[in-house]
Amino acid sequence: MNSKFYKENLGIYILRLGLAIVFLYFGISQILDQSKWIYLVPDRFFIFYINEVLKSKLVLVNGIFDTLIALSLISGLFIRIFSVLGFIHFCSIALFSLGFEPSGIRDLGLPFAMLSLFFSNAQIKFYTKVIK
Repeated sequence: MNSKFYKENLGIYILRLGLAIVFLYFGISQILDQSKWIYLVPDRFFIFYINEVLKSKLVLVNGIFDTLIALSLISGLFIRIFSVLGFIHFCSIALFSLGFEPSGIRDLGLPFAMLSLFFSNAQIKFYTKVIK
């Protein structure tokens, strides 16, 4: 194994793995039980009222999307696309759902971790470089 390559990109791999764990946990949790997450969906979106059935579907779709982002981070495929989508996704959750409260501000750091992947050399596949 080329130790220079490994040391230069170890931080990116750790960042990808950490973010993948977060997305995978939330994605699978939302897919398996939407009722635990419905309370985080706002009752209104601008002038539109969101009922409980629609909230449940939104949580399910969000869980699938989070799982796709996690799989992208793990596999190394389409990282630049999913890192931008993850940035937008996390920002919207932090600002519109959680608001400017301690947990919302804390979760505002996660989108910038996703954005750092967009600007880094994160497209290299983990399994082809580190395991080789």
